[in-house]
Parts: sequence; C-alpha cells; structure tokens
Amino acid sequence: MLEREDWEEQRCCLSRPEPTFHEEEGVTPIPARKVVEELDEILASNDTKKAEDHLKTWLEKARAGKDRSGELTVLNEQMGLYRSMGDEEQGMKAVKEGLALLEAMDLKESVTAGTTWINAATTMKAFGDAAGAIPLYEKAWRAYSGRLDPADYRFGGLSNNMALAYTDIGDCLHASRYYEKALSIMEKLPEGKLEMAVTYLNMACMYDAWGRLGGLKEGEEAPEDWDERIWDCLEKAMAYLDDPQIPRDGYYAFTCSKCAPTFSYFGQFRRKKELEERAEAIYEENRGEGT
Repeated sequence: MLEREDWEEQRCCLSRPEPTFHEEEGVTPIPARKVVEELDEILASNDTKKAEDHLKTWLEKARAGKDRSGELTVLNEQMGLYRSMGDEEQGMKAVKEGLALLEAMDLKESVTAGTTWINAATTMKAFGDAAGAIPLYEKAWRAYSGRLDPADYRFGGLSNNMALAYTDIGDCLHASRYYEKALSIMEKLPEGKLEMAVTYLNMACMYDAWGRLGGLKEGEEAPEDWDERIWDCLEKAMAYLDDPQIPRDGYYAFTCSKCAPTFSYFGQFRRKKELEERAEAIYEENRGEGT
C-alpha cells in the first residue's frame, strides 16, 4: 500500500515555517534558510543518516544561541525526516518539543503556527493517531484561512493530508471531498503535476478501502463504480509521472520511489519496477555529483 505518511514531503505539501532572521538581544540566530537548503541537497542523494546528523547539529546550535525561530524550523524538519524514516520515538519527540515551543512563542494563528500544526498532525497520523491529528489540521485550516489566498498551494497540501486522516478513521466521504479540494488547487499550480500524481494514488487507495468494506461508516455507501475509479486514478497518476516536462531531480526520484508500492499493490508490477529504476538512477547520479 501507499506509504501515505510520506506525502507531507511532496513539494506542494511541504509545510515549512518561513525561516526568519532577527537580531534580538542575546540571540545568535542560525542561518535557517541555509540549513533547509543543505538538508534538501543531502536528501537528494537519499542519505537519511547524514540528514539526521545535520538537523541534530543545527538544533543544538539554535538552542545554544537561544534562537527559538531557528529551533522551530529545525524541529519541523525533524518531524518530516523521522516520518519518512519510520522512527516513531524520535518523530513524536520532535512533535512534543515543537508544539511546546510553538505555545511558548505565542504565535497564535499565524502561518508559521499553521504549518507547525500540519507537520505535527501528519507525524501523529503516520504513527497511528489519525483521530488526534484531525483537530490540529482544523487549527491549521483556520490559521491559513485568515492569512492565505484560498488558491494558495498550502491549502492543497493541507487538503490532501486531511483526506488521508479521514480515510484512516473510516470517513471516506469526507476524505473524497478533501481530495477534490486538493486536486482543484494543484491543477492550477505550475509545478503541481507530481502532487496530482500522489493525490490520485491516495484516492485509489481510498476507493479500494471504501469499496471492499462497502462503506466504512454506517449509512455511507461506496460509489457503485468504485472499482473503475481505482483504475482511472492509477492511469491518471502514471500519466503525470511520465510527463517529460517534469524535471528528473531528487524530488522526482523521491516521488517515484514512494509511488511504486501502490502500483505493486494493485498488481501493476512493471510500473513499480520502472519507477524504482528511475529513482535509483537519479539517486546514483546525485551521489556521484556529491563525491
């Protein structure tokens, strides 16, 4: 099955507080933007151990310099990294520390607060607490609604993740509505094609669960053509992944590697192998450039 917890890592859903720079008295700020950029370079070669060490080092420096803004940025990045690594202990530790710091900073319903709530919620969902994640997603939605354009790409990522959480608790009707919201936003984005592919695969998994169980909630029936919808979603996802205009970079490799298991689940083994080969070729090239 699709490792849905990883999809916060897609570009459209990448919930990062905007790094801030300040000269508060007694504060030695870390170069937060550079820290994030260097992390992306490390992950382009799929070196998670190096990425983990990178973030630990900068977290210590942020704390030593009393840079709470930088500390929050690093904790958000740790949530995403440990989700993708499947490290529940460290992931939930980053969630606990990030939410505590957010409360201490009293950022109220700012965009930074919203993106932190999204990261925390997605990590909780990844490790089995979808029900607990939904209230945090709702807080993020309120924060974004007061400060962002409804067509902002961040609503696409938030909608996608809310749909995943509702699917996890068996509310496929709500999930389908949020997927449609996500698609309506992503299709207008210049670089939204990979996000569209991911969302269609998530929808295929939703229709599979919905149809096999005949409606997960009482009185909620699956669409009669749920099986046809699965295959339609798979075809649309692959069409986006095959688009020659999409840059074959580290992010494309990440997307291919995470999409591959879903095609395998639905019996499309050739596509799984092809996507894995595409990803590995890019990772190998990036590792070669890094030497």
